[in-house]
Amino acid sequence: MLTLMVIIRNCLPAVLAAVLAAAAALLLTACSSDQPPPMEQPQPPQPAQPQVQQVQQVQQVQQAQQVQEVQQAEPEPPPPPQVQQEQQAQQAQPEPEPQQQPQQQQAAPQVQQQAQQEQEEEEEEDEPPPPALTPTIGTFLPRDAEMTAEGIPIIRDQELPMYFGQDWRTDWSIRLVDYAELARGATRDAIPALSEPRYWTLDEAAAVWPAETPLVQVDVNGDVRGFPLEILTWHEIVNDTIGGVPVAVTFCPLCNTAIAFESQVGETIFEFGVSGLLRNSDLVMFDRETESLWQQSSGRAIVGTMVGARLTYVPATVVTIGQLRAAYPDALVLSRETGWNRNYGVNPYARYDDPENGGPYSFFFPREEIDDRLPPAERVVSIEGASGAAVAYPWAALAELRVLHDSFDGVDLVVFWTPGAISILDTEIIRDARMVGTTAVFERTLNGEPLRFQPNEADDGATFVDASGTVWDIFGRAIEGRHAGAQLTRVIHSDHFWFAWQAFHPDTAVVDFSSP
Repeated sequence: MLTLMVIIRNCLPAVLAAVLAAAAALLLTACSSDQPPPMEQPQPPQPAQPQVQQVQQVQQVQQAQQVQEVQQAEPEPPPPPQVQQEQQAQQAQPEPEPQQQPQQQQAAPQVQQQAQQEQEEEEEEDEPPPPALTPTIGTFLPRDAEMTAEGIPIIRDQELPMYFGQDWRTDWSIRLVDYAELARGATRDAIPALSEPRYWTLDEAAAVWPAETPLVQVDVNGDVRGFPLEILTWHEIVNDTIGGVPVAVTFCPLCNTAIAFESQVGETIFEFGVSGLLRNSDLVMFDRETESLWQQSSGRAIVGTMVGARLTYVPATVVTIGQLRAAYPDALVLSRETGWNRNYGVNPYARYDDPENGGPYSFFFPREEIDDRLPPAERVVSIEGASGAAVAYPWAALAELRVLHDSFDGVDLVVFWTPGAISILDTEIIRDARMVGTTAVFERTLNGEPLRFQPNEADDGATFVDASGTVWDIFGRAIEGRHAGAQLTRVIHSDHFWFAWQAFHPDTAVVDFSSP
């Protein structure tokens, strides 16, 4: 009796475990149609006893059946999307009718395979083009236009760029350029453009920046604004309304081009952003309304529904805060309070503007392909005339002469250069950078009278005097003398690096005078 009780006592836990396992298996089987049961955590092994080996074997068999039932209850993971599409296509195909002849039964798989292949080829051919852009804005030119008003051929095809834009709404079927010309420098909006920016007074700005700090001066209907290059270097585009006119002020540090445009075309006011793409090292903008791509150096739409459009230039000149404060004390200056955490005052392109070794031109075109009339990163005053003709005036000559007189594309003009502005692309700490100066271009006639200028020795060339003794400043204003109060007519220009200007204008003239 005692022996029997010992056996029962030793077998009781295993028997209970087997009973519980069987009950759990029945419960899992009953519930498997509703949801897959959770896997049980493995129990620590019990020390084996000779008397209960048979019971343990029964328990193991039951547990194996339980695991098998759980695995059968678990749903199979869904196949990959590509496999799902293939399965759906196969299910959608009608099943072949039973064939009567053995030869037909043997040929049926081949016929079915050929039919399936033909269907797949038809589906590929019928794939829809990329989604159209904002439907409220139609194409700028008629769909059958073959060239722009400037005579630039339009490319129309279904080619798509390979490395960018897959999720953009850009209409890639219309363009002016080969996609191979576009290089991706960053993701879209990685460089954040500014909209509705804040401004400081000149007194507030002067408390932050030294007088030699360069900025883009824009004057629209008497509303004068200044946009420091140290901020534009980090944002590249500012969207705002100046003097009642929607304006985009832009700066491409890779090309040293500061250009302002009216941002309204027809009835549409565009907001521009930084696409992250470059062409010939120059900023490629995009508008948020149609997601067309625009070349910053020219203001042309080069890809998308707005192909054929060209933004209107707004006169913009790079001057210093000191010059702006002396001429327009009530002007507003873009504030550092942009809403973005950027290290303003630090140049992210240190030593970039070395005339011979600076610039990223080696990434875009071999050195031997750059016009050798000037060093690659030489600054030039660049002008595109109404006829499309182009001319470049090297800063090296301007720094020597201070004044250049010329006639270009039917316009008699004068080019001014003044000292006192620091380079935004020299040292890492901007206020420690070397001096490079500022430039401006004007028509040199006033009321039909041709004028001739020379540097004003009384103030070390900061202003200019004409033959009548009238003193003129860098803004083309007569500040004292016979013509006091007069204003010269501005000529649209920009200050490019030579490698960038010659890339867009390979036939440009280069003017270098040995005397004023």
